[in-house]
Formats: sequence, structure tokens, C-alpha cells
Amino acid sequence: MRRRTRQLLVAATAAVALAAAVFLQIRHERAGLPQPLTRIDTASVTTVGVRCRGCVTRRFEKTAAGWQMREPYALPADDAAVEGLLAIAAIPVRTWYADGALDPSRLGLDPPLIELQLDAHRIAIGTTDAIDSDRYLGVDGRIARAPDRFSPRLLTVPEAELDRHLAPRASVLSAVELIAGTEHRDGDVEAWRQAQALRVDAPQAGIDASTAPMQVLLHTADGETIVYRLLRRGDTYLALRDAPALIYVLDAATMAAVLPDGVPTTP
Repeated sequence: MRRRTRQLLVAATAAVALAAAVFLQIRHERAGLPQPLTRIDTASVTTVGVRCRGCVTRRFEKTAAGWQMREPYALPADDAAVEGLLAIAAIPVRTWYADGALDPSRLGLDPPLIELQLDAHRIAIGTTDAIDSDRYLGVDGRIARAPDRFSPRLLTVPEAELDRHLAPRASVLSAVELIAGTEHRDGDVEAWRQAQALRVDAPQAGIDASTAPMQVLLHTADGETIVYRLLRRGDTYLALRDAPALIYVLDAATMAAVLPDGVPTTP
């Protein structure tokens, strides 16, 4: 065998050995990584539900216009909030337990403290571990334990998961009426279409919509009319929605855009 041929064979053998070593190292490193809770393709999920003991059930549906809350409100949802719920399906698991190793009824899994439903897939969320504060989870009859960085998404109030736009994002806003006492005038359609609240709150005691000095009627091209009553509270403004009853909290910049003259001080 010629010397050059021998050198080529040695080099080729070394390259193959190096490639095999790299492959084995990558496989070893991947095997050591935490495994996701499920292999659900969340991009294809069209319904999401959250049920928990002592809290309000929430249900969402994916439509061409984005995620919609179906329960307890029939309103557009905050897409980011729903995506946060979907992300729970892939959280990294610290420990998987063998069948029968733990009693699910003692871990808040049967029945579950919290249940996340993704289409036909059910994820049970139970109590926390006393040492690491990990959550026990139940999936397909198996029990896992994972760092609990996701519970706030499950235990939030439904108002926090609503889209914060005052006008429906999937509808065409055709007209805006501003009514203050006997005065009627048109509002800026584009400004109201873009307006977003800082947050959305449930109705609160002590806030009386009947005392609001201004009423706003948003008319959509499909015939829907959304009614808000405007109040000022310190440096913020409240847009009190009639149906369903909700409070959209606006900052001064947003109010200046939709209502340059400000909110009247008297009804």
C-alpha cells in the first residue's frame, strides 16, 4: 500500500471515530436534559380549559380571529395569556415516578386541585413538594414533579386573560358616539380602534356607572354596539363596559388620544 493511500485511510478512520464520539456525546447530553411534560403539538390545539377548586372555570377557543374566551366571558382573549397556558404542556420535568410509587389522592391529583384541558389531553396539577416546592402533575396515568413556575398562569383571574382593546379586534369599527348630557358628537374611530387598557378588572363595589359624566358608543360594521361609561380616578380613567360588566383601566396618554378634551367632570 502506498504511503499516501495509507495516510488517507488513517485520516478517514480518525474522522469517522471523531464523528462517532461527537454523536455519542450529543446523545449523552440530550439524555441528561429534563424531559418535557408532554409531547403535545400545542400549535394544533384549538380548545383550552382551566378548572380549579374554588376558582372560576375558564374556557378558550381558537378561531380565525385569534383566541376567544368562551367562559366566563364571551369576549376576545389575550393571545399571550392563552399561549402561556399552552406552554405548560412542555415544562421540563424534574422527576418521573414509577406506576404505583405514589398515591395520587394524597398529592391533590385525584381529584386534581387544578385541571388543564388541551383538546382531549388532560393535565392534572396537584400539591407542591414540601422540600423543593415543585408541583406534582398527572399526565396519562403517570405522576411527575416539576419546578413550579407556571401556577400563576393557572390561578389568574379571567379578566387578566381578556384582550385589552376597547373595540373588538376582529370587527370593523364604523362609528363612535360621545354623549355627555345633551351633547352628542362623533369620536375618532381610528383612535378608539387602537385604544388598549392597562388592565381589565371585574366590577368593584363603590364604582357607580350611573354617575359617569360621559357615555361612549362603539358601533361596528356588523351591527354590534359596545357601550362604555367614562370616569376619572386620580391619574387613571375607567371605561366601564355595560355588557358584560367590566372595568377597563386607561392611562392619561390613551385617554388623550381618544378624548383630547378630557372627560367632563359632571354628568
